[in-house]
Amino acid sequence: MMKKKRKTKRGTDSRIDTVNRISLLLLILSLGAVYCINAIRVTGTLTPTMELLDGHAAVRFVDVGQGDCTLVVHGGHAVLVDAGSAWDSDAAAEYVRAYAPKIDAFFVTHPHEDHMGGAEAVLNACRVGTLYLSEAVSHEAFYEETLAAAQKRKTDLVRLAEGGEYLFGDIRVELYDVFGYPYEDLNDASLLLRVSVDGLSVFIGGDAERGLEGYAVEKGFDLSAGIYQVNHHGSSSSTTEAFLDRVAPSTAVISCGRNNFYGHPSRDVLDRLAERGIEVRRTDREGTVVIRGGS
Repeated sequence: MMKKKRKTKRGTDSRIDTVNRISLLLLILSLGAVYCINAIRVTGTLTPTMELLDGHAAVRFVDVGQGDCTLVVHGGHAVLVDAGSAWDSDAAAEYVRAYAPKIDAFFVTHPHEDHMGGAEAVLNACRVGTLYLSEAVSHEAFYEETLAAAQKRKTDLVRLAEGGEYLFGDIRVELYDVFGYPYEDLNDASLLLRVSVDGLSVFIGGDAERGLEGYAVEKGFDLSAGIYQVNHHGSSSSTTEAFLDRVAPSTAVISCGRNNFYGHPSRDVLDRLAERGIEVRRTDREGTVVIRGGS
């Protein structure tokens, strides 16, 4: 008569280990699912961000070389201002998509290549709700390519002709009514706007030069902002003393290329900022500059 084999302790331990591994795997998968759902809800992307941890907004002055590209994200909403040049368009679009695959509003300050050249790539990489352009136009290829991409991607197009206020979640964009300025150069056809969110206020003026700056000052607009994205990459033709005193920022961000042949930022502008004790941050030295809200 054959004896039944006794269950060994080793066999029992093995089954317990298997159950524990399965339980741990299920727990990890559950936590992963919760993370993904929460990440999409809070930030709009699966990219790990500080905003997911503390819920505070982030303003990213993206390093696009000699150009401007500013991304504001908060609570699953995003506003983009400019997109750099075509030379850096793939890198800019990849960066923007990582942090904001869905963009509520995309403002182009003016149709110069170093601000709009990367717009087509961004439109193709992200889901953009509305593209806002000024009435100033360009006959360069990048301009027509941007319009074609917006149409193909079914992005709404709005041509701005007056000031106003726009709200995207908690992100507020104030557009100054400087459309009456008789500009001769596209730099002075730049949109002037202030973005406010989560305790931050950012003034952005594209390539505005002393003519448009003076017009805004004479109009008596409240230009004040804690952060000033320095007009025209720090060119000596911009950031006049009167204009800078009206904005009165505590921090200035200069977006310009490393060792650029324009000489940006100019010593005159840097001196004006230093005289007022304004902190200066630069993409040519730091790379992408990130400023967080909540303070």
